[in-house]
Amino acid sequence: MSLLLLTACNKGDPLPGGYAIFIASSPEILLVDKQRSGVAGANLVQIGNSRALIFGEIQAMPRRPVADSDTPGFFILDSTTGTIEKGLSREDWLKKLQKAGLQGEPGLVYPGRKAPRYQ
Repeated sequence: MSLLLLTACNKGDPLPGGYAIFIASSPEILLVDKQRSGVAGANLVQIGNSRALIFGEIQAMPRRPVADSDTPGFFILDSTTGTIEKGLSREDWLKKLQKAGLQGEPGLVYPGRKAPRYQ
């Protein structure tokens, strides 16, 4: 069972579809696309991926206006289509991941542990 869970969400797998982590400073961490445009962040606190899906959590940044990529809550990105859902509650996020074929709690890590990364 644990082997299946590890296979379904390998924390060491690089991000799919040309997506990468951009670390601007310790609180400013974003998920960026091939053109290095911010897709999810600027306070990306947890991230994981399985097959073509990238998922994680964004927290609000104090004293900063909320840009589209900064929408707080959980998110799911389909790296093949670029379709992203943001601002999900934990419950809705888990239901959508389960519907996409992930069972149980997905493995999430600090974004700095994912590759590729830019600074």
